[in-house]
Amino acid sequence: MTGKRSIFRNILLAINFVTIALYLITCLYPFVNTSEYWLLAFPGLIFPLLFFALIFFILLWFILKSKWWLLSLIVLLTGFQQVKSSFAFHLPQKFKYAKKGNTLRVLQWNVESWGGYDKDQDSLTFPFMANILSRQNADIMCFEEYFDYIHYYNYEPVTKKLTALGYPYHFFVASEVYENNNESGIAIFSKYPIIDSGRYRFDQSSHGEHLIYADIKVNDKIFRVFATHLQSVHFHSKEYQSLSDIKHGRGGGLIDSRTIVGKLKRGYISRYKQAERVNEEIRASPYPSFICGDFNDVPNSSTYFKIKGNFQDAFLQKGTFIGRTFRYISPTLRIDYILADKRFIVSQFQRIKVTYSDHYPIEADLSY
Repeated sequence: MTGKRSIFRNILLAINFVTIALYLITCLYPFVNTSEYWLLAFPGLIFPLLFFALIFFILLWFILKSKWWLLSLIVLLTGFQQVKSSFAFHLPQKFKYAKKGNTLRVLQWNVESWGGYDKDQDSLTFPFMANILSRQNADIMCFEEYFDYIHYYNYEPVTKKLTALGYPYHFFVASEVYENNNESGIAIFSKYPIIDSGRYRFDQSSHGEHLIYADIKVNDKIFRVFATHLQSVHFHSKEYQSLSDIKHGRGGGLIDSRTIVGKLKRGYISRYKQAERVNEEIRASPYPSFICGDFNDVPNSSTYFKIKGNFQDAFLQKGTFIGRTFRYISPTLRIDYILADKRFIVSQFQRIKVTYSDHYPIEADLSY
């Protein structure tokens, strides 16, 4: 009996040490170039799970009166910067739609071509998504995978409809142009005048991704709004099914594992280089700035730290727990962000749980 307990204890210790090793790797992310050392980025995808595993081992060894609990605690505290970037330690609060003075309400949403991917109803989800937008009373809206159905089944252009919702100013950069002149790209819509705008094209291998900005004049103040969509892994339904098989212990998922790893690798390499360019441009802004976007990377990644710099993460300021924004694969994927200059005060934040896109919209009130 004693021998069996010893074997079981050694197995637990081995799992504990593997968890510690993976957790410590994630602590290196702010200092590691993942375009070169891309393999190190993988543990970041499961960082919340590693965090809770360490909590489990701390409690387990403490209950068993083993000094191993202290090692896990030290490691946990070593990665506190990662913990602070992944979890928001606030109680849930109801979002107040009445805006205070000197406040910009900002909405960020990857709209997945207005819910048009992998759906039979084509653009029929747009009226429902537009209804969500009209209720938020946002001043500025940033969209990725923004699709304008210019001549699509006799629908009016989306831009015209959003203008009718009270957004007379917009800046749209098309990444791709389809048949019938339909366009997809990144857009910024504003209730306030846009007095200047610009775009930065990432490398040609990035499937048309951009960083764009618009200078918004609010009374006598000017703010620069950045919006971006960093390199996607471009998983298709086959890869999503494989990931589901792996997660549920079905062997079939391993068949596509090489393709999945290859796409993740290309994504890490591209996003780090893109994040460097974003960092350069937002730090050079002559005005108080904030950036909205789908970074396609988790908050403990080198991509996130490179872009965030001294900016504040609206979710961490006023959000709750993990704040998942991507609806598939894992409940821990927060990949959409509103990051703001510290000259702003984040007074509210919310994630809007609607299922029209594969991303949830997020929204923040920035006081100035």
